[in-house]
Amino acid sequence: MAPAPALNFPVQLFDKMTEFCQAAYPDEGCGVLIGSSEADLASVSDVLEGKNLVQDRRHDRYELDPRDIIRAERAARASGQEVIGFYHTHPDHPARPSQFDTDRAWPGYHYVVVSVKAGQLAEATTWRLVEGEEPNRFQEVPLQGGHRGPGYNPVGLVAEVP
Repeated sequence: MAPAPALNFPVQLFDKMTEFCQAAYPDEGCGVLIGSSEADLASVSDVLEGKNLVQDRRHDRYELDPRDIIRAERAARASGQEVIGFYHTHPDHPARPSQFDTDRAWPGYHYVVVSVKAGQLAEATTWRLVEGEEPNRFQEVPLQGGHRGPGYNPVGLVAEVP
């Protein structure tokens, strides 16, 4: 099994995603990552906020509006990029995929899970499905870039760029 490519997330785009995530609190927020992907590294070039269609369990479930995926596909194509993944929040819970997340994931994409506690970023992790396994299983992959600064990132939130 080949390792999944790491995800490079420029600081300003990580901050943009963080703003979307914190604004969604206490509900789950979600969106789309646009960029490019090589064999060993995918790079984010834009972050689009999405609409969570779930009404009854918004605090622990999300369903990204398919119109947001189509909008992202069109924007990516227009800029010579592609949809490389998705992000969503876990309000007041760890940044680890749930079984609900795992069951609904698509192979070949990065999934960024963002823990937001009391309205503030707590942790972000990146995952990809292990190709060819049934049932679905996520593998954590390195998250590179992001933002370092006092009070912003707890130790281990974002991996250092090699």
